[in-house]
Amino acid sequence: MLNQKPSSPNLQVDTRAALSRNGSRWLIGVAAIAVVLVVAGLWSGTRSTSDAPPETPAHEPTRVVSLSDQTVPAIVSFCSACHVMPKPDSFPKAAWYDEVKRGYDFYYQSGRTDLSPPLMQTVVEYFRTRAPETLVIRQSQTVPGSNRISFRSAEIFIPRTAGEFTSPAISFVGRWPRSLKLAPDLLVSDMAGGGVFWCQPTSPENSLRRIAILRNPAAASICDLNGNGDPDLVVADLGSFQPADHNQGRVIWLPDFQNGGQSQVGQPLCENMGRVADVQPADFDGDGDLDLVVAEFGWHKTGRVLWLRNDGDARSPQFVPQVLDTRPGAIHVPVVDLNQDGRPDFVALISQEFEVIEAFLNRGNGVFEKQRLSTADDPAFGSSGIQLVDLDGDGDQDVLYANGDTFDSSLIKPYHGIQWLENTGSFPFVLHRLTSMPGVHRALAGDLDGDGDLDLVAASLLPATTRNEPSRGQLDSLIWLEQRQPGQFLRHVLETGNCVHAAIELADFDNDGDLDIATGWFMDRKAATQSAVTIWWNELR
Repeated sequence: MLNQKPSSPNLQVDTRAALSRNGSRWLIGVAAIAVVLVVAGLWSGTRSTSDAPPETPAHEPTRVVSLSDQTVPAIVSFCSACHVMPKPDSFPKAAWYDEVKRGYDFYYQSGRTDLSPPLMQTVVEYFRTRAPETLVIRQSQTVPGSNRISFRSAEIFIPRTAGEFTSPAISFVGRWPRSLKLAPDLLVSDMAGGGVFWCQPTSPENSLRRIAILRNPAAASICDLNGNGDPDLVVADLGSFQPADHNQGRVIWLPDFQNGGQSQVGQPLCENMGRVADVQPADFDGDGDLDLVVAEFGWHKTGRVLWLRNDGDARSPQFVPQVLDTRPGAIHVPVVDLNQDGRPDFVALISQEFEVIEAFLNRGNGVFEKQRLSTADDPAFGSSGIQLVDLDGDGDQDVLYANGDTFDSSLIKPYHGIQWLENTGSFPFVLHRLTSMPGVHRALAGDLDGDGDLDLVAASLLPATTRNEPSRGQLDSLIWLEQRQPGQFLRHVLETGNCVHAAIELADFDNDGDLDIATGWFMDRKAATQSAVTIWWNELR
């Protein structure tokens, strides 16, 4: 949702912002990092117009080039200067010219002069000679549904008035935190129409009540920011539906939203930002008030991870931004005491060409120590979301990791799926691949079948049209993984061919003792539907 190309109608967080997160998700070699221009201080100086870089050819030249023992090391050195070396089998042969050209375009635009780019067509041939003709998509093994559990679906709608979007783009569905001791109501954001909504899923009206109208809300968190005992919302507002580098992103506060108040327009807590994908509250400095950590996804030249330190009083929070990471592409920043020292830490999923998961360990006094939890083996990995959860029940926090962003290329990819990063007490975490799922955008853990261990639910989001087979109509769009043995899962399919889900949530919405599933609809604007959320009622026997 956050990374989409300019031509795409969509946006980790989860659908972490929810919909297309990258734009050009990865750029080959140094070209990928050139997207950001000044990220991590790698770029210095700019070219003058009299020293313009050479233009890459608009169309593929017909000449044939050969690879030698000398050119291959130069290609590898250039293409891995700023991130891991791209894997040739991540794209089919026919796609590599456009991928390499895009990378060279960004490299020349960056102004960087300390590298020696090989002949572009030589780089194209390097990848083509090692790439498959097509990306083969194999169906994952599934088993019939459990004899103890079944699901019944029901639709929830957004009331529409004249002139509003005819179809929702639900980027986030959530529930009230258990700590607030509220009913398990549903919180929803519509990234296209700008609405933030809530509803009681068991209500007979089957419609959402609008809390606020913003620009392009990607995600929201419930907290008591002003300490008055009433729940507030803090909202990550992208500032644009399409990906772009701009300063229209914001963090918005909706105080006492259940009581009306100023909830219709909200109060900006931080403005003039890149596209903001996620915001999470915690008292990081131990002074008794809530601070905020922000995933500013941005796009190419913008994007950061920030800590907003609360220096205000209880009635009027005032935030001072401190930049903790300068890379674009941050999707999710969930908060947890990862090292169990009594101070809140957080974990950041950073996509684009970086494809890393970083832990920010809170050492106190505003100091955060960065530790790498995982690095994907390819810059086109397609990170789409994370959840922190003790998946194996051993008392520490693991990472549930989805990679399925397809909006960078509209190619269905066999290496998209769900991963478990096991916390073994050291860094990095240990990677376990659980299942393949092209287009998977979000995965969450919960005990669906009531047997005491955690199962998984995952949903997919794909472009309206894709460039390779199978078509999206043949792919699983909602699955659950039943944990039978520690770390061993059986795959059950709940829905096929409806790959429009950028957001999911698990909660006991009807208070009957089992977890239900909520899935959001992220539709093309031309689609004629008012469905916003589907509730999958768990009929556990």
